[in-house]
Amino acid sequence: MTGGGVSVRFAVGRLLLVGAAVCLVVASCSFSPTATAHAASKAVREQGAAVFHEKGCEHCHGVDGIGTDKGPDLSGVGRRLHKPEIAKQIHDGGKEMPAFGDALTNDEIQQLVEYLAAKKKKVKRHATAPVVASSKR
Repeated sequence: MTGGGVSVRFAVGRLLLVGAAVCLVVASCSFSPTATAHAASKAVREQGAAVFHEKGCEHCHGVDGIGTDKGPDLSGVGRRLHKPEIAKQIHDGGKEMPAFGDALTNDEIQQLVEYLAAKKKKVKRHATAPVVASSKR
């Protein structure tokens, strides 16, 4: 080949290299990990609150998950447990909680997880006023 042919090949090679680099930059900028992750939106948390109520979670955990004598207080659970741990507890049960993996769909479990994971603040239970017998006769 002549000297001119080498410089053309060199220029084409350089152009392909620059093109590949541009493609990599564009691809890395447009990649979004949220495409595969389940987005935690207000709507999903609201759906989780509805599932919590409709599926009877309140029976053991109380209204808004503040706890009863049958189930623990879930306020602040989002600070104590990560989402996979919450999902495993709901699905598999344990620690005196029955498993609900067969009773709930995967979407319902995910909605509950988002709802519970958003519970970051520990709620103080209001002490009920003691019942005082009337001294009147």
